Amino acid sequence: MNLDPYRNETPPRREVLPGGAVLLSTPMVTAHAVTFGVWLRTGSQDEPHRLGGISHFLEHMVFKGSAKRSAFAIASTFDALGASVDAFTTKDMVAFTVKVLPEYFEPAVDLLAEMLLEPAFEPPLVELEQEVVIEEIQEALDTPEDRLHDAFAERLYGQHARSRPILGTQSSVRSFGSEVLRAEHARLFSGPNLVISMAGNIRAGFEEKLAGAFAGRGGDLGDFGADEPASNPAASIMDLNGEEPDPYRLDLFSPIIQTYFEIGNLGVPFDHPDRIPVFLLTNVLGGGMSSRVFQAVREREGLAYTVYTYNDMGRDIGLVSCAGSCSPEKMDRIEDVIRMEYGRLINGGLDEDELANNSAQIKSQLIFSLEGVVNQMFRSARNEIYYGRFVPVSELVDLIDSVQSEDIIRCAETYYHPEALLIATHGPETAVELPDSEVE
Repeated sequence: MNLDPYRNETPPRREVLPGGAVLLSTPMVTAHAVTFGVWLRTGSQDEPHRLGGISHFLEHMVFKGSAKRSAFAIASTFDALGASVDAFTTKDMVAFTVKVLPEYFEPAVDLLAEMLLEPAFEPPLVELEQEVVIEEIQEALDTPEDRLHDAFAERLYGQHARSRPILGTQSSVRSFGSEVLRAEHARLFSGPNLVISMAGNIRAGFEEKLAGAFAGRGGDLGDFGADEPASNPAASIMDLNGEEPDPYRLDLFSPIIQTYFEIGNLGVPFDHPDRIPVFLLTNVLGGGMSSRVFQAVREREGLAYTVYTYNDMGRDIGLVSCAGSCSPEKMDRIEDVIRMEYGRLINGGLDEDELANNSAQIKSQLIFSLEGVVNQMFRSARNEIYYGRFVPVSELVDLIDSVQSEDIIRCAETYYHPEALLIATHGPETAVELPDSEVE
């Protein structure tokens, strides 16, 4: 008898609707709410250069009025239903999500479908939202870690479309007139590009309601982004941007107090055989309070308040990074410590207890995620978009358990080698000395 409930997981019900959209349903008998989302299989990475940022801009514009309602009417109707509404754009996808009580499900579906499928794109509202998104772009430029991350990703990814910012540029956003938006909306919100995911307290008729709202949404995604095919970046930054004076360094300067840093290299896409070992390796190095980099940088030497490692796994490329911030005079030491920790792992290995502890952390996070309706809805949609199938948690747990110490060391040598790291910083050209009253 298997006592692990997650090993008896039931996959979501999957239905391909007329027109090509996919509907996924995950009932959760103990849930009080139901959550549903409409996802686009494409994101900013799939945009042609001339339309950089249009996926994110469309995410904004569908909230700005439909053929029947104003932006305020949409917002106030969602509020009247007690709905929690969210939307976001990534380099891989766009999502629109709603969490609501079951008794308000049907009007919430009607409203979301109207908003997404019948946007007005009125020119005055387009111009108004251009100003809002440009403010968002400027805010990102004024946020030290955001500005650094965009520059870091651009340097590592080179000519690959994933190097471009999700928000686009001020000039590209200014070019999004109503006709451009209608044409790209018709293409991106077509059936083959839609995934509808639902989880929670699913009652009789809910699936039919969603199917009726989004079925028949035909169309052809076409060659979105095909005018700029993905390049094939090398497995190391040593082969990127050779014309730079130093391809291993990128320094930005602003009149700020701390120096923000990203130290990393190209990584793996989400379907790469090294995906699970790299995920575990990231946790070993800087994923928690007991991780190697956190202990060395913060706990042993007091060099930084914030330091962590992460990976970005895209469709055909990825990166790994150690990020954080510190006083400018500590940056050289942080570089040395991080390189030493990477080298110590590569040369000294990983004992079985450390591997087991990190495996337990990752497995626990995965299994904990099964308990929330929003997490289940997200998970079903992302599995469909990333892998084209449902990936059981038990499969992931078994993959984690199969990782050996030598897999971790091999991936550390490949993706975290101390001599093949891009060091990117954003800070003041000279250190700023604060009065004691400002140092709290």
